[in-house]
Amino acid sequence: MNSKNCFVLLGFIVLIISYIIINQITYFSENTNLNEVNIKNRNYLFIGSPLPITNLIKINNDLLLGSGIQYPQIFFTKEYLSDPINDDSLFLYNIKKKELQKLTIENYPKGISFHPHGISLYKIDSQKYYLLIINHSINFEKQHCEERIEKILLKINKANISLEFKNSIILPKQYFGTLNSIVMINLNTIYFTTHNYFPLPFDSFGEENILNMLQKNKFKLYGYLNILLQKLNIKKTYLYSYNLDSGKINAIQNSEGTSNYGLTYNEDKSILYMARSFEKDIKVFEISRNDPTKALLINTIKTIYNVGNIFYDNEKEKIYAGIYGTNMELINLEKSYIQDENFDKVTTFGGFEEIDIKNKYEICDIILMKNGIKGISSAIKINDDIYLSSLCQNGMLIYHKN
Repeated sequence: MNSKNCFVLLGFIVLIISYIIINQITYFSENTNLNEVNIKNRNYLFIGSPLPITNLIKINNDLLLGSGIQYPQIFFTKEYLSDPINDDSLFLYNIKKKELQKLTIENYPKGISFHPHGISLYKIDSQKYYLLIINHSINFEKQHCEERIEKILLKINKANISLEFKNSIILPKQYFGTLNSIVMINLNTIYFTTHNYFPLPFDSFGEENILNMLQKNKFKLYGYLNILLQKLNIKKTYLYSYNLDSGKINAIQNSEGTSNYGLTYNEDKSILYMARSFEKDIKVFEISRNDPTKALLINTIKTIYNVGNIFYDNEKEKIYAGIYGTNMELINLEKSYIQDENFDKVTTFGGFEEIDIKNKYEICDIILMKNGIKGISSAIKINDDIYLSSLCQNGMLIYHKN
């Protein structure tokens, strides 16, 4: 048997074993007897969108910005990534008008696909920000994948915004598809989290040196292996700093997790918060003032439920977290896509946790609902209204107090 056939056989063996393990073995010991929390005294409004809004951030009390991305298709199907018509989008939500608007980026480079994931703002002045976007992109001219960080100038004009492309940072190939969240500490320093163990298995548009059958199934193999390692609680995703001048990427000590997720920054106190979804906690890092590429772990905030994306509200000094009920719920959602099943059959709990930074990280508000929108990833609170978005279901859910 030649080396190519051995590789193909090994791939199929791993595929079959991984399939059996993720369907038969449950590693986690966690409470699955969940009940809804704080739902009776609220009503809700659903705002539809063409795409799942995976990441949601607050621009001001009138405007929210979201990254719309076909999250499961990006990670589990090569066909979606390789088709140039499948570009995803950014969305602006006007709170007063209750309107969702699709945005365009002026001067965005041609031939580069747009699949925005994590987003964050870096304030220049009261009307201008740099918008940082994690883009799981395909360069159609060079015909290869690129994990890009897009730097966009965002200008606010009353209730509208404009977006202008400035430049891109292209990360090494081993990071493709692994980044989740991003913040800019200063004009030379970026931090980001990884939530997948391996880069997406997208190499090129050409025929690869393995049999077609394995080629067609390697995205499923990728998904199975990630789920397997999550079930085994393997902590191999990290928080990284990136120096834009030198190009050096540095893994931060004590940042390892099973799936590192949200990231948010308190600029006034040089404090970085990183959510570890499977561990039910938020790690608190202090950024070094002498060398902003270095961060020291100073605390751990325990959350009640599994945390997705997080957002620090500087005015309220609170963290808003999108939450889901159990680790197995998230794994079952991922598994339903890999196995081409209907995710509507997966029962999920999801909602919101509010953490008061001033009051010793007290959790001061919670919502947990059953099958509201599945795969809740982000949450923002403005006044008494809570805005929830999802990694797999189109639209936003807005909860109001009665």
